[in-house]
Amino acid sequence: MATPFTLDASVFVAAYRTREAAGPISRELLRLARASDLPLIEPAILPVEIAAALAHAGENPAAAVAYAESVMTFPGLALQTLDERMARRTIAVAAECHLRGADALYVAAAAQYGARLVTLDAEQLERAPASVRACKPDAAASLLQTEKNSSCGRKPGPAHSSAD
Repeated sequence: MATPFTLDASVFVAAYRTREAAGPISRELLRLARASDLPLIEPAILPVEIAAALAHAGENPAAAVAYAESVMTFPGLALQTLDERMARRTIAVAAECHLRGADALYVAAAAQYGARLVTLDAEQLERAPASVRACKPDAAASLLQTEKNSSCGRKPGPAHSSAD
């Protein structure tokens, strides 16, 4: 089974907004994730954050809600509720890593499930504990592309001629 990913809401928001600098790579990452049926472990706040960020940025509120709800049907997506145990874990992450509440939820979810955190948020990238493998969407897309190529029987490195 592939290593699960936790995608911060910033990745989904960038994928939606066509004028975002990180939009193309975020869309490519989501395409690769969908094609590989990648497990996505997300805090349940994800769709709320997506809709709020899009509406706050001036997107049509109904379109923001529709997109956030469509994300909830993403293949391989598992929304993790905030129970008391997760709340305590997130409190510790927020305090120890100096992260805002929602940002700490993504880091805590990634930590709990051994997922790779993918984010455009500089604070999450810089402050996530070393035990959480955090990266930007371009690095995550490269990882998925490499996994896709290796699962198709392709060998990394230079091509070999039939004379070898």
